[in-house]
Amino acid sequence: MSEDAFLYEVAPHHDTRAPAAQHGIGRWRAARYLLLAVLLAAGVLLAPLAATVLISLSDGLGHYRVLTDPDVLRALGNSLVWLGLAVLVCAAGFGLAWLARDVGRRLGGVLRVVLVLPAVVSPLTTGAIFRLLFDTNPQRGAVNAVLAAFGADVAFLGLGWIWLVLGLAFLWQWSGVAFLVFHEALARMPASLLRMAQAFGLERRRQIWSIVLPSLAGAASLAYLLAVVAAARVFDLVLMGAPGSMQPWVEPGGQFWWRHHSDLGTGPAAALAVLLSVLVGLLALPALAGLRRQVTWPEQRAVPHGRRSRRRLLMGPLAALWLLPFVVLVLTSLRAPEAAAVSGWWHIQADLRSYGDALADSGFTGALLTTLVRTVVVVALVLLAAVPAAYVLAQEHLVPRRAWRPVLLVAVALAALPPQAFAVPLQESLSRLVGSTLALVTVHAALVIPLAVLVLHRGFARVRAPVMARHRWALVHAVREGSPSVVLAGVLAFVLVWNDTLVGLLLNWPAGDHLPLILLEQNRHFMSTAGTLAAQSVIATAVPVALVIVTRRLLYRGLTGGVRA
Repeated sequence: MSEDAFLYEVAPHHDTRAPAAQHGIGRWRAARYLLLAVLLAAGVLLAPLAATVLISLSDGLGHYRVLTDPDVLRALGNSLVWLGLAVLVCAAGFGLAWLARDVGRRLGGVLRVVLVLPAVVSPLTTGAIFRLLFDTNPQRGAVNAVLAAFGADVAFLGLGWIWLVLGLAFLWQWSGVAFLVFHEALARMPASLLRMAQAFGLERRRQIWSIVLPSLAGAASLAYLLAVVAAARVFDLVLMGAPGSMQPWVEPGGQFWWRHHSDLGTGPAAALAVLLSVLVGLLALPALAGLRRQVTWPEQRAVPHGRRSRRRLLMGPLAALWLLPFVVLVLTSLRAPEAAAVSGWWHIQADLRSYGDALADSGFTGALLTTLVRTVVVVALVLLAAVPAAYVLAQEHLVPRRAWRPVLLVAVALAALPPQAFAVPLQESLSRLVGSTLALVTVHAALVIPLAVLVLHRGFARVRAPVMARHRWALVHAVREGSPSVVLAGVLAFVLVWNDTLVGLLLNWPAGDHLPLILLEQNRHFMSTAGTLAAQSVIATAVPVALVIVTRRLLYRGLTGGVRA
């Protein structure tokens, strides 16, 4: 064992797994607790996925000759790039958290709010914002306006330019979640751990690599899993953020599948869906090890006072920069529709006509109420299925250690599963129900339940053993102790469903039925409708933002500790 590894292993920490309860629910009752989650996962995800696999193998491996198509290979390569961005999201989040660890309570609280808010914005809205920021016309795009002021060539800069725009949009949207996870985990790391490393003469870089990072395995796995789920389902961001002519060069495999699955044919399209699922599953596997290696610390880390002022000078402007895309969206929405179409958002001329046009659209206002009701129903169904399932899985005497790893593996794989993997068989099985609220609610809930179970299990595994050992009201007490995890699971379900475009498009639900699909319609004439689109996006974004602000204390705790302080 190396000296660095030895230092980490001898540091005082607690195993966060719940001790095996001596009393509580039996195995048959535990099976009933798992029933709803298993039925939804099996019926909506696993069975259609198995059907897709069988279709892909109906000609032996012949359908997998789709890999000889250069367009398919390019789309799969783009998927790898997007999944690679998930690693950059985690790295950026950790870097921000490391810089912000000593900035003080007030600025730290501001950063926790400002950096996380982009995660609740629809990817469609994010794509629209960054398209406005980087518009190649210097009369409309702020970045090119600045370049033009310095005499730079502002012509469209090609493939590298659009990757830069979309990559920055993705990092802006998701790095804040990773920041929050790492920031709170670092805040609970005992100062004695780093003092021990310093006493052994470890330089700063070795301290981070050998001491800090291993202690953050649980936090890193959660941040990575959330980033992989976002990267695996990249769809709306490219649809809105990239001009139509550039989309084939940056679209991931899932979007290519959506455009061309009819042209490819049933078998090759199924083979491509299977390849996408395997790719995502393999890249999600690193989260498996981290989710099993979670530690908590017996003391709070004392806040040092060394470089706080310097970090405040850095992190304050960074918070302001992080708010810039929101400023762009709001200022664009406050311009007259005709003005927003021809000039940039920095020409401030307050006008509410874009909001008038947005609210005059009966399809938009109707979708607001419909989507809200549907999303609330999905959240209730997700919690109804995921809470008892996670509670059972957190008790090791009910799920043997040898069986837990396959269960966790399946949960991780299903959490990151792209909907393209089961869309066609599911559409055929639900043909009589397509367009109904029941069908959409069921599919949305099934997609979110695996991620909710992982989040809830992480919290329930930390619930005190006496609570888990109670007989009659053990589940109620576990929910009370693990309320931050329950809130986190509910907020995740709400945001994912509220902002979803992919499920509706893949399963052919009417475009006027779900809110993000209304926003997508505006993309057909992006610049001429920029003001109205911005106004509708502001209204749509206000709902999840308000939810996050109201629940922020429990939400932050759910992302890190999972249980009440």
